[in-house]
Amino acid sequence: MKTKQRISESFNLKLGVVGLFIGTLLLSPAYFTGARAAEKNQDLTLTIIHTNDLHAHEEPFLDKGKTIGGMAGVGQVIRNLKKRFPEAITVDAGDMFQGSLLYSKFKGDVEVNLFNKMGYDIFTIGNHEFDDGAQNLATQLEKAKFDIVNTNIDASSVPALQKLIKPSVLKTIGTQKVAFVGAVTPELESLATNMQGVKLKVKGNEWIEPINAEVSRLKNDGVDKIVLITHCGIKSEKELAERIPAIDVVIGGHSHTRLDKPMIVKHEDGSTTTIVQTGCYGRAVGFLQVAFDQNGVVKPSSVVYTLTDITGKSPQAPDLKAYIDKMSEPFAALTKEVVSTATDYYEKRNSLCDTSMGDIVCDAVVDSGKQYGVTIAFQNRGGIRGVLQKGPITVAQIEQILPFENYIVYATVTGAVVKRVVEHSVADGMGGHFADVSGLKIIWDKSKPNGHRIITILADNGKGEYKPVDDNGTYKIGMNHYNFEGGEKYDFAGATNVVKTKTRMADVMTAYLRKHPTITPPKPNRIVCVQDGALHLKEKGQSKSLVLSQGPGQARISIVGGTGPGVSTIYSAFPVPLAHAQVLRTGLKSAADGTFEWYSIEKLLQTYKNPKSGKGSANWVTVVAHPAKGSSDHTLIAAPIHVR
Repeated sequence: MKTKQRISESFNLKLGVVGLFIGTLLLSPAYFTGARAAEKNQDLTLTIIHTNDLHAHEEPFLDKGKTIGGMAGVGQVIRNLKKRFPEAITVDAGDMFQGSLLYSKFKGDVEVNLFNKMGYDIFTIGNHEFDDGAQNLATQLEKAKFDIVNTNIDASSVPALQKLIKPSVLKTIGTQKVAFVGAVTPELESLATNMQGVKLKVKGNEWIEPINAEVSRLKNDGVDKIVLITHCGIKSEKELAERIPAIDVVIGGHSHTRLDKPMIVKHEDGSTTTIVQTGCYGRAVGFLQVAFDQNGVVKPSSVVYTLTDITGKSPQAPDLKAYIDKMSEPFAALTKEVVSTATDYYEKRNSLCDTSMGDIVCDAVVDSGKQYGVTIAFQNRGGIRGVLQKGPITVAQIEQILPFENYIVYATVTGAVVKRVVEHSVADGMGGHFADVSGLKIIWDKSKPNGHRIITILADNGKGEYKPVDDNGTYKIGMNHYNFEGGEKYDFAGATNVVKTKTRMADVMTAYLRKHPTITPPKPNRIVCVQDGALHLKEKGQSKSLVLSQGPGQARISIVGGTGPGVSTIYSAFPVPLAHAQVLRTGLKSAADGTFEWYSIEKLLQTYKNPKSGKGSANWVTVVAHPAKGSSDHTLIAAPIHVR
């Protein structure tokens, strides 16, 4: 047995090195030889083919100039894997709806038909399956030839949907039974606003109870091999694995996390839970094999896993491509109608600062509300489903980037509401609720408790000047109706002069781009995350010394001056918390303990050249500390301080 284990471990090591180069149509013969060997050596080997967060990306799309995805390519990979592994179970972890013109027109009919044609066995419901209502979801899923699993949703308000959902299903593989349990994110009710009475069975900290109860029931019935298919996100999936050790495998979704290697959660009893996710939009198909011993326990050394990327070179299933092409015929003109041209690629990262894609969407909202006096816009990142590519921009591309039936809302709010909204945006880390902005400059500290993370927030006064937000002042804002009405738990209570339009976000973006035939991605200069208290001044006789504490050891230091708190860009790419920022000194280094000191900071600030007068007039300073190569530390941007 030890020899067999060494063979398996050697195979897994080799697979990790070459996995990214596996062909998109067929995985390597050595891969399958190893997989079959594992099957012979164990009591039971379970094979799972999986996807998640496809978001109606039926057609291939561009990403930084490369063609990727497309359901004809995904389907071809699934079919070839099924031929080689006829007992494989094909599953999807939710959010197959929403993200294309095909979904907007057919409301899920195309996606369900494609799942039927591709041969999916099991599907769990995601939050975007409710975008056009629970009744529409029921209507579409009635056509499904696959099982629908979920154990923590109460759909009794929509009987047609309730009858389709099973808490779990059993699949017989060889002579043994494997249970597949479904679950959805505990944030469902704040993300899906059209549920028509469908709700979570349990909310709050005990949201796991229904899932645990179903797993316990299965264990009591003698089922010792349990797979959880979840649309919960990687953080919640890890929590599930830790709190319910009886779960052997988690096929995840919702957070759009690409796990090139499985996440293995170890339990006190020696068992493990294997967690996998493929990313999103059909970029890859996951293949997982886990071998159970005679006690129903998975050995981590037996896990075989790879992601097969879908690229422009991937073979496509002819029948699937023909079906997609036929259903797409009504939109042919939109794929050719060019409204603008981008000089470079726009990005939408899970970033602590603003991104170029979020910036241009928010700018379009402000532009659309000029007649109402709008100067501020918000847009949650989860509502932006793609990016503008370098080159021509078509109407069809915009529709895919902003696919939701979200309508523009304009309103008047107090500064206190603006602050509350921004605090909510930066609460609980990054995610789909994080809002990009226009007309604001935001300096925040992620280490502070929720509700107290904002250091400085400035608003455009309508003249291009940024002034501190006044709690009692009034500001005219624009955003999508989803956020305004409570989506992602946003709270705009107290808003007045509310104008709810019937103008879609995609239409606002299209109109804005028509006004700008050529566009260039802006640099991040609206939101910056800092460390408050990292800088202070120390008296040195008649002068002042600038002292950095809490920085990375042996960090590369830049001292930056500016005219006051704000957000601007240095090195043409890096946001700092100062207005009119200029690098005054660079190439410096912190001590091993992360401290740094600069003597006579007043003299250094005199070297600053005011962009208007050309004379030295900076009296605000910050420090940027980039970690040394190989360090696990993160870049530190200090909250600015005033040198009087």
